[in-house]
Amino acid sequence: MYLLRFPNHPGCHLYIEVGIEKAGNFLAVCDEIASLFDMYMPARDEMPLRVSIVRAEGSPCCYRGSHEIYLNTEIRYVSQAAYQFAHEMCHYRIPYLVAENLRWLEESICETASHFYMRRLAHVYAERDGHVLLKAYAPQFAEYSDKVLKESRDVDLADPLQIRRMELNWYLREENRCVAAKLLPLFEQRPALWQAVPFLGDIPPGFSLSDSFSIWKKTAPAVSRRALGEMQSLFM
Repeated sequence: MYLLRFPNHPGCHLYIEVGIEKAGNFLAVCDEIASLFDMYMPARDEMPLRVSIVRAEGSPCCYRGSHEIYLNTEIRYVSQAAYQFAHEMCHYRIPYLVAENLRWLEESICETASHFYMRRLAHVYAERDGHVLLKAYAPQFAEYSDKVLKESRDVDLADPLQIRRMELNWYLREENRCVAAKLLPLFEQRPALWQAVPFLGDIPPGFSLSDSFSIWKKTAPAVSRRALGEMQSLFM
């Protein structure tokens, strides 16, 4: 069993049982994604984190209380690792439990995070000369994102019945991906919107979607409020 520290995040560690000799790229990718989150979606509080590779039903998943993220992948699958880690890191950076009627939105935003940060990762490594293997690998992060987004089922964001269906089952992955595909251009055009995401858990349960957005805009950083209004308009 090995505990490897993220190079640029002393409080973050990768826990693996085997494959330490092949862990370099995996660790570098997770560390770079954490740096991108620091840039676009900074944590409200500094928290330690342990990332474990667990080939089991129920993962990937995030446990905020114990400061753990479990990934369901293998050490050599760096695109899959990036996809899963960005999703779970998005959950992790929301410090409070999201209201049940908004968890479909949380899942959809975290799915958006996978694609946003993978595409940013591709750009970072394409421009960087210090890591030859990942520089050559860079286009595959974006290709992986494109492939996953095609595995979706269309959702009319303005249809209350379709939103209600997702409220009742927030793990409709094909629908989550469709919502993510519609949210992604907004997050790319208005990256300050990521600063609002950690405040999603501050919205009390039981409010309508419209009222939830109104509360969210009051609690989120001012720099993100205009973009939140644009996001809300997608659901009208």
